[in-house]
Amino acid sequence: MAQDAGSTTIDMDAVADATASAGEKPAFYVSEQSQQRKFACGACDEFNDILGRFGHCSRCGTRSDLADFEGRSIVEIRERLKAGDAPDSAVRDAVAAFDSFIAQYGKQLAQLVPMTKQRKARLTGKAFHDLKEVRSTFSDWFDIDVCRGMPDAEINKTQVMLRRRHLYEHNGGEVDQRYLDESGDTTVKLKQVIHESAESAHALLGSLMKMAKNVHTGFHDLIPPLEGPIKAFADQTAHRR
Repeated sequence: MAQDAGSTTIDMDAVADATASAGEKPAFYVSEQSQQRKFACGACDEFNDILGRFGHCSRCGTRSDLADFEGRSIVEIRERLKAGDAPDSAVRDAVAAFDSFIAQYGKQLAQLVPMTKQRKARLTGKAFHDLKEVRSTFSDWFDIDVCRGMPDAEINKTQVMLRRRHLYEHNGGEVDQRYLDESGDTTVKLKQVIHESAESAHALLGSLMKMAKNVHTGFHDLIPPLEGPIKAFADQTAHRR
């Protein structure tokens, strides 16, 4: 770089050599590096390249969590079940995936919606395995019905299945008093070893998908994405048909 009293000249050959080297880069140098997660937004079709697994679309603001949960986590678990994987493991992993999913929305709500420290602590520091408590929290605080459209029998069964993760994760499937107290499951006894069927595991996956869609929809009712890019993509898609 040459400089006199009235002008500055940058030697771009020298800059190119510096950026290609392993040493210190020029102070003004910014590199566009690929990040950890690439995805096309399901709402507006914008290509995104983000650090981490979940995020907002850079164009319309739609969260990517639902598409990842539905198109990756659920699909992988279903494929494992079809390949003969143990249904107990599928239930354990499905509940873990849903807990991770809903926790992301909890963190976003804690960041974007004004609330007390106690509420922020609940959304960012605790698990989401107690469906009754989760429903109450999201409904009372944000008017989000996690179980919208689900019959009572399905809700009650899902509550039980969420609690079974603890048994498969830590107890080898053996019922303990904590499970009996927290799940309300009256079909099993203390110390009984339980196992899932492929059918019950698949049913749980279906229920978790319904709940995930309800959380995603409710979140974006509060934090709306930009309508312009979404409408433009919808119009383009309609014209292709």
